[in-house]
Amino acid sequence: MNRVKLAAALIVTASIVGCASTGNGAVKTLTQKNAAQSIVIGKSTKADIIRTFGAASISTFPNGYEIWLYQVGYSKTVDSIPYMNLLVSSADNRKELSILFDKGGVVKKYQLMEREP
Repeated sequence: MNRVKLAAALIVTASIVGCASTGNGAVKTLTQKNAAQSIVIGKSTKADIIRTFGAASISTFPNGYEIWLYQVGYSKTVDSIPYMNLLVSSADNRKELSILFDKGGVVKKYQLMEREP
């Protein structure tokens, strides 16, 4: 009976967590070529990036730099759910765009990582 309850809990949790993405969904179809056209190092600003990709997960550093992260796949909360993290992990995300901004809010560098499905 405990196995049935565990299986039911996992199914409910999986349906609640599901697939998640950060931003407005533009990263889902983003290619390396499109990224190079949309993100200009030394020129693109935070406002430009928000307009193009929407809101991101943001990490701010004491030196004033920020990293904005856009992910397509499982949210990081999956990693903290007991037993669920045995089935899926945020490390399984298909696509991730990270953008580093300098103190002035201008793109210093970016990286688009894609995993084969």
